[in-house]
Amino acid sequence: MSFSQEAIPETRSRLSVSKHGDDTPFRSHAVIRGYVESLVRRSGYEKLVSYNTSVESAEKVGNEWRLVLRKDGNIGGEDEWWEEWFDAVVVASGHFNVPYIPRIEGLAALEREHPGSVKHSKMFRGRDAYKGKKVVVVGASVSGADIAYDLVGTAKGPVYAVVIGHKANGYFGDWAFQHPGIAQKPSISHIDTSNGQRTVHFTDGTLVENVDELIFGTGYSWSLPFLPNVKIRNNRVLGLYQHVVYQNDPTLLFVGAVGAGLTFKIFEWQAVLAARLLAGRATLPPPEEQQNWERDRIAKKGNGPGFTLVFPDFEEYFETVRKLAGEPAVGQPGRRLPPYEKRWFEVFMAGHERRKKWWREENEKARQKLLVKEPPRARL
Repeated sequence: MSFSQEAIPETRSRLSVSKHGDDTPFRSHAVIRGYVESLVRRSGYEKLVSYNTSVESAEKVGNEWRLVLRKDGNIGGEDEWWEEWFDAVVVASGHFNVPYIPRIEGLAALEREHPGSVKHSKMFRGRDAYKGKKVVVVGASVSGADIAYDLVGTAKGPVYAVVIGHKANGYFGDWAFQHPGIAQKPSISHIDTSNGQRTVHFTDGTLVENVDELIFGTGYSWSLPFLPNVKIRNNRVLGLYQHVVYQNDPTLLFVGAVGAGLTFKIFEWQAVLAARLLAGRATLPPPEEQQNWERDRIAKKGNGPGFTLVFPDFEEYFETVRKLAGEPAVGQPGRRLPPYEKRWFEVFMAGHERRKKWWREENEKARQKLLVKEPPRARL
């Protein structure tokens, strides 16, 4: 979903067109990256960015923020360290960076004895590296589905997918895992590496021997090492109002601290709210009201990852943020956010329906091929 005033380019890849038709709604990562970079370049904003720089710490001292920064010296060079002072900090680094891999008995031993055999989906760079290998994919959502499906026909069949007993993605279900080249399995109970084994055992008592690769599409963990005083619990940042404003100090704001929120539009709404607040052109409700919002949301969504999910209440959230941000005064700079349109979600879901349709069709083609290869035996 594009920003409200900047459309995503219409460039479509041959692969996407072959799968979903000439009007495919999907764009390659290269197109999306170019889109974002062009927004930065068009107004000369790249001159305001310090690239290859990490924030080592952000500490509130009096009324200002002291940031300790480090620029990578690359290979053979020395890192450059310095500090700068700011009136406010906006954390827009996202929460899909630090991989989450569940604790499984024998997993560490497998990686230790067979380096590189355990990977997170973040490290997946295409099917070619898995040609002829026996692969187990763990994860029932976006990454797990895409990777397992992509490996069919390249990895040694079948591709094993740990999905039984796990909730399927709410947008596209489990259609990807219904391909006949994918064997569905329940959770892993343990991994046996004794006597050179590479055996994955499952909770139903079944096992897969001589596993070459384990790929975890199991999500990410929130990590804010540069903000030691900001608490993270159950994979959410505590104390955020409307997922944007840190209640203990409104000079600390977040953009992107949500899940299932219609990227990129939701980032735009949050960014406009943050900018208006910092410019003094928007006001927050009293602290008690902010606390009540968080308390009520915990009661409704839970005190874990579900807290951050905007789906399915898109209109309520977008309109709340838009009204909090307000509109720029006449003659004043600023972005006017349009009212929420139901078609945004409809277009979003239509894209998922395209994916499901393609999966269903490809699954049926694969089943028909198997029938041709293995015709039914004649009765004696």
